[in-house]
Amino acid sequence: MQQWIRKLFVERSDLFLKLMDERWARTEELTKGVTKILSDFGITTGNLLDLCCGNGRVSVFMAKRGFRAVGVDLSRAFIEDARKKAEEHGISQQATFLEGDVRKLREVTRGIAEPFDVVVSAWTSIGYSTPEDDLETFRQARELSKERAVLFVVETMHSDHLNLRFCPTSYGEIEDIMLLESRKYDPIASQLKTTWTFYHKHGEDLEFVDRIEWSLHVYSLSELAKLLNVAGWETVAAYGSLSTLQSFSGMTSLNLVAKAR
Repeated sequence: MQQWIRKLFVERSDLFLKLMDERWARTEELTKGVTKILSDFGITTGNLLDLCCGNGRVSVFMAKRGFRAVGVDLSRAFIEDARKKAEEHGISQQATFLEGDVRKLREVTRGIAEPFDVVVSAWTSIGYSTPEDDLETFRQARELSKERAVLFVVETMHSDHLNLRFCPTSYGEIEDIMLLESRKYDPIASQLKTTWTFYHKHGEDLEFVDRIEWSLHVYSLSELAKLLNVAGWETVAAYGSLSTLQSFSGMTSLNLVAKAR
């Protein structure tokens, strides 16, 4: 495991949890789109695998829609928060959260009796390691899924967007935290390197909290579709948004739908 992955998701999970909590407000609309697409495949309920589930937002909302969700994440803090949120939403019996590395899915999910009908990878949970690691994750997900299973890769960054709208710096505020972002993008290697600097806000003053540098392999739609094909998934559609079923373009995020083959 790369050191920055451990620092961001384990050692400073308190900071990343704030970022994930911000996305809960938009997750109900996302899962409405997911269930609508699944109905077109004849899937209205079943077992769902949530890769790199974070603190469980996709699993929780899909469980509320009748699915039995299994979320996997390497961060114990994320898993504990996901279990807490599942209880708060009244679906703790429909959602199971497992601490573990998605690159070792067979081992992590051992004991899960039934294969999966749906697999979800949300919010740029790919590219943190190598394409070979992502291939292995999706290959194992296919092995653990039914013949008619559907895969979603949603709310994901892609290289066309960076080539069109790359922004080297930005900032945001979350509760009492200010986040400054500095980015460098190598379009030849499709590699994005980002520095996140966190500050606590005290009135008009800022107090330094931490600085984390992380890197990401950014896929194009065609590159990701080819990787998934090798892993046993056939890409059938791409959208700019699943909540509105907006068409995919270089100006949108990437939301990919694939079926088991």
